[in-house]
Amino acid sequence: MIKSIIGGFILSFVLLLACTIANVNSETVFFVAFIILVGLAIIISGAAVSGDRMRANLATESKTDKKWRITNSINLMLAATPVLGVFLLIHYFV
Repeated sequence: MIKSIIGGFILSFVLLLACTIANVNSETVFFVAFIILVGLAIIISGAAVSGDRMRANLATESKTDKKWRITNSINLMLAATPVLGVFLLIHYFV
């Protein structure tokens, strides 16, 4: 889990460096990166499906599949946290 947060900080630094070099609006880039990470977490977790589909998925998947799905969705959300933090810093202070 700590690796995911560190990965989020590294992603934020790389995005900030790329935006500075390319002279692009960094606020938009960070917002899009945050939305992509959260969207992937939602898709992997299965939270974007109906209740019937979710029940069917939970009934047919194995414990290892469920653990993989939950772990990776949490890791994506943790990686999105530093990106959101940098986005908020840019939005309010720059």
